[in-house]
Amino acid sequence: MKVHYLFIPVLTVFLSCGERKSEDTFEVTPVLPLRTVADIPAPEGYIIDQFPENSFSRFIQSLPLKDGPVISDYTGKRVINPIYRVMAVVDLPLLFNSDLEQCADFSMRIWADFHLKTGRMDSLYLFNYDGKKQYFNKEHDTYRTFLKRAFSVSNSHSLKMGCRKIEPARLKPGDLIVQNDDGGIGHVSMIMNSARRSTGEVLYLVGFSFMPAQEFHIENAMKYGTSGWFGAEGYVTFLKNHLDLGVPVFRRFE
Repeated sequence: MKVHYLFIPVLTVFLSCGERKSEDTFEVTPVLPLRTVADIPAPEGYIIDQFPENSFSRFIQSLPLKDGPVISDYTGKRVINPIYRVMAVVDLPLLFNSDLEQCADFSMRIWADFHLKTGRMDSLYLFNYDGKKQYFNKEHDTYRTFLKRAFSVSNSHSLKMGCRKIEPARLKPGDLIVQNDDGGIGHVSMIMNSARRSTGEVLYLVGFSFMPAQEFHIENAMKYGTSGWFGAEGYVTFLKNHLDLGVPVFRRFE
């Protein structure tokens, strides 16, 4: 479900994934040259989690990053948004010259790309609006047509209804933090990496796309975490303060 947006950069920002309040705004350029998500260093004392070679979590960790923190929208125009805290931008150019790849859509696009690039198209599914699985091999579409159809009819509600429920203590790369209380406007964030200490504390990189349809970026946690990485509770607080679009729930693609 798509809605129109209005963007007034100085006083108020209205975005179709929702309204985010401007506070402690930064654009952060990583100090080190980073080629993939896995290259973003963990905070001191933390070790990045390892996952099986062909897993979705490993695929997320291996996603390429752009050279700088420049986000482009679906028209190719640079997104100038004073409320972003950009740690890095995932180097996956948008597929469509239309306002389709929003927050929920980009999460589904990454899930679909995993199947495409690992030769698992027979098991690829996305969702209709109510969260019912729509399998690629039953639709007789091209890859792009299949994605475009799914993006046109689904949103954050679809992921909330269709994906598997998980507990926050079990979060790993590829998992989703979904906000949508009533089926309308909501938001979807994706866990991009996880790191933990020997004492059990876990931190996460978290990213999302937004409106207008734009490239997927990784947020810097700033005061909500450690060295740019969020704790699970810290990210929930971040959402409450800046993207209060419903109670966050945790979901996983099967």
